[in-house]
Amino acid sequence: MSLDDSFQKTCKHVEKNTLKINQSTLLKLYSHYKQATKGDVTGERPGKMDFMGRAKFDGWSSLAGMPTEEAKENYVRIGKELDFVDPSKPSFEEKHAAAKEMLDRELDVTEYEEIKSLWKAHSIAEDNRDIDGLMATLTEDCKYEIPQIGKTYFKKAGATQFYNDLLGAFPDIDFRLIQIYIGPQGVVEEARVKTIHEKDWLVLPASGKEIEFETVIFFPWDPEAKRFKGERVYFNFDRKFYEKYGVIPPFPELKE
Repeated sequence: MSLDDSFQKTCKHVEKNTLKINQSTLLKLYSHYKQATKGDVTGERPGKMDFMGRAKFDGWSSLAGMPTEEAKENYVRIGKELDFVDPSKPSFEEKHAAAKEMLDRELDVTEYEEIKSLWKAHSIAEDNRDIDGLMATLTEDCKYEIPQIGKTYFKKAGATQFYNDLLGAFPDIDFRLIQIYIGPQGVVEEARVKTIHEKDWLVLPASGKEIEFETVIFFPWDPEAKRFKGERVYFNFDRKFYEKYGVIPPFPELKE
């Protein structure tokens, strides 16, 4: 099969499975596709409020000078390395039913200690960059969700990818606990994160600078498996974070 045929076949494959591809890989595919079909980047860099547009422009711009053939070869290679998972999402009714079930759970002192010990083991493994140790605290069907961008990593393969992406972008990431709540539903923690942003992560292009932000994470507990069913992660970016990226804060109170 010729390179052009492989390229076209990969384009169709990517288009069909876009929802199953993580954001950082999608950005690489987009950049190489544009370089392969349009050549070097053209036009003006999108404005500060167009965060995704800027990320796409910068990704494409980083390939300036790359020959068409090389861009196509890279695109095909990245396409062959994709690992897809089922992106199906539960309905609102299913989520509501699950919440009602959690609300009805009763507190048991023994179970509380099990949840607390598992969270400690998870945190220690994360501090030690111990992927196997992290996976040992999760159910086989775990999910890692980032609702703010609609991204979900499925099962332990997805959880492993989540940590590889995170630790690859922030090798020195430091979580400093602010608040924690433990109950029969699981664990909720609030932490302050401080790190150097060395590689692209999700929709955020690498800045090479130190950044700080707050995060809230929910660890849902599976009482039968006695493991966490994954994480639901929310990020709160303050004024200093936006300044690092040259982005205008979306809320007026962050401007002062």
